[in-house]
Amino acid sequence: MISNTGPRRLFLTGGTGLIGRGVLMELLREKPELRAFVLVRSPERWLEAVQAMNIDMTRVTPVIGDVTADGLGLDKSVREVLATNVTTVLHCAADTVFSNPLPVAQRVNTDGTKNLLDLTEPWPGLERLVHVSTAFVVGCRTGTILEKEYDPEPGFVNHYEESKFEAERLVRTSSCPWVILRPSTVACDSIHGEVSQFNAVHRSLRLYHSGLAPMLPGKATNTVDLVTTGHVVACATAVTTTPDIESRTFNVCAGDGAIELGELLDIAQAVWAESEEWRRKSISLPALTDLETYRLFEGTVESTGDARLRAITKSLSHFVPQLSLSKRFDVSSTEYLMGNPAPKVSTFWEPMVRHLIETRWAAAVRRAA
Repeated sequence: MISNTGPRRLFLTGGTGLIGRGVLMELLREKPELRAFVLVRSPERWLEAVQAMNIDMTRVTPVIGDVTADGLGLDKSVREVLATNVTTVLHCAADTVFSNPLPVAQRVNTDGTKNLLDLTEPWPGLERLVHVSTAFVVGCRTGTILEKEYDPEPGFVNHYEESKFEAERLVRTSSCPWVILRPSTVACDSIHGEVSQFNAVHRSLRLYHSGLAPMLPGKATNTVDLVTTGHVVACATAVTTTPDIESRTFNVCAGDGAIELGELLDIAQAVWAESEEWRRKSISLPALTDLETYRLFEGTVESTGDARLRAITKSLSHFVPQLSLSKRFDVSSTEYLMGNPAPKVSTFWEPMVRHLIETRWAAAVRRAA
């Protein structure tokens, strides 16, 4: 049983990512007594993040290291300071590129988690290790996904899911007092629809908006679970600070607030159709089909399609098959912890689509730059 009343000394990985920096800001705001050590791989990127966060650096100590290195690449003196001071570890570092080969995905997600556990398991004062995973460690499973379940049969859609499943298994079998968070796909920052980090959702929408993706696997009635960054940050903050949480898993998902695939596409098309320029192109939404037919389509494109269509289809292959694998995530523990459900997808999907159109997918341009 954990009896802390909040992290007195936090060790954070992934502090420059959306979730990591969001939780750090919330913790510094909520817990005046908090002092944090942040693992920093790129000092330049950390300085950029600090400027964006506008945080009190007197309460934050960056430590240069890398989750892919033994001992996280930390000097012995730094390891000793962490071992004698840290009470809470928040592990947000991850490689979220769905198209990576398995060894590449494992390097950060699996091996990096092992390196972290090897370092932190002996720490005498460690009271909680919070591991940010993904709801899709269940891979190709369909139906209701309970928070205690992590059986991936019959396999995974991409190696990101597989490497995160392997990381969870390491955490569960470690001697650390752990809590696992499983967010579903992050669509936007908040219910207002802002997008500050481009991902597979936005890339797919951009292709459909351009008429470059003629087919999509899934039924109109399949559920699509999406969340906001704000919700994930709030849940991670609560799990990190709430006392008396025994080792358990939380599905950080929309749950009953998920949206049907048909409605999701209809909303997007309705927003796009407000543009006379888009209407003149007479672009139809992608046809919905079963996964087997979609795989045959992929094979045909790969063997006979032009280079651009092959590239588009391949980029989608690591993400869109999940749309055909309808899931409903049980979020009872998360809702009990938070006291309220996640925002319904229908409340932020339209604002997000509008944001993408109004900014002309500006986040993608900035990311590419």
